[in-house]
Amino acid sequence: MNKTSKTFCMHPFTGLATREDGAIQVCCRSHPVGFIQDNSVEEIWNGDTMKRIRKSVLTNIRPPECEPCFKLEDQGVESLRQRHIAGAIPEARITLYPTALDALQDDYTMPFEIPSIELKLNNLCNLKCRMCHPMDSTSWNDWNVVEKYYKKTDNILFHLVEEHNLKRKPYLDKFEDNPNWWASFEKLLPYFRRVEFAGGEPLMDPQHYKILDMLKPYGDNIELKYATNGTTLGISKGRTVHDYWPHFKSIAVNVSLDGINDVYNYIRGNGDWQEVVRNIKEIQTIKNVRRVVGACTVQISNILVLDKIIEHFLDDLEIIFHSHRVTYPEVLSAQVLPLKLKALAIQRLQEISYRVKDFRMVKKHPEILKYTLGQIQDNINFLQHDQNHLWQDCVEFNQNLDATRNQSFTEVTPEFKQYI
Repeated sequence: MNKTSKTFCMHPFTGLATREDGAIQVCCRSHPVGFIQDNSVEEIWNGDTMKRIRKSVLTNIRPPECEPCFKLEDQGVESLRQRHIAGAIPEARITLYPTALDALQDDYTMPFEIPSIELKLNNLCNLKCRMCHPMDSTSWNDWNVVEKYYKKTDNILFHLVEEHNLKRKPYLDKFEDNPNWWASFEKLLPYFRRVEFAGGEPLMDPQHYKILDMLKPYGDNIELKYATNGTTLGISKGRTVHDYWPHFKSIAVNVSLDGINDVYNYIRGNGDWQEVVRNIKEIQTIKNVRRVVGACTVQISNILVLDKIIEHFLDDLEIIFHSHRVTYPEVLSAQVLPLKLKALAIQRLQEISYRVKDFRMVKKHPEILKYTLGQIQDNINFLQHDQNHLWQDCVEFNQNLDATRNQSFTEVTPEFKQYI
């Protein structure tokens, strides 16, 4: 295994990801390598693009499809690629599949025996989070008031919403009736060791339960991982986490929590903080749930209370703190903060880093101390890059959404008032 390559990544050798519009990706972060409307997963797995990517990551070349990871790394922020080759996280693919490259052929093909897959099959969702969009949620009914900010930066999401007519027909699913997809997926069933679900909201999606029914005969060998908003634990007629999860080897749950209390309710439109807390506590009682993570999307409306979020996750909820950062729309990035507020955010993160060791979750699991401190440092590094020229656009973006949602940008973050 050529770990000496500066661009080495495990993903092109161990799995694929799907996107609601039919795109097949190297991972959930990458640009598409094909579309299910055009080819089967099997054809894409060993197509020219995937072979080129495998060769590139082994020979110090940055594949253009992998630009999102390298962009983060250039800002001093740990990328998905780096996490999976470091071996420090439980799902690190270099640990899970240490012999994966043994099957690599001279022409850079791999057997169609994929151990991991990340599934986003449609955009069915009950929330309309401020940093989200119609591609990921059917509940976005006020896209028209903010779409110009995506268009202004020529963001791909603007074009995808237009292409799929999501303002008028919000539901997007290219997989449910596609024979290319189901034929390939059925071939892979015996080889899966890890299946990850995202959305939309997978736990309210009937298609998710159809897949679990297919996976159940192999469940003793499969870990399930979820990116869920935590607002539901299932749907009617025996399709709940209690009905399915006990049939699988283990479960890892990332609950998307971008704040606590009022900040959570502000960012996660239609969300109810207390309801989500109740569901987290219920998930924690399920025996084969190995870990629960609070996944925080760091952005303009939570960066100044990120220290409080970290403390609440680790000390009160006793869940792991994980973060990633809004990079689109740019106007919601924490990098647009006015400089004095950015300095305040950094100061608060530095101060909380000294206290992490004393939180209950860390005392029970000392091994997460280093990880948490790394997460804090990633956000400090991210804030070092300046986009405060977008501050006025940020204010307008949020005020436009506030007007349709009966919310207030400055009430949730009082520090903003003097900069409006």
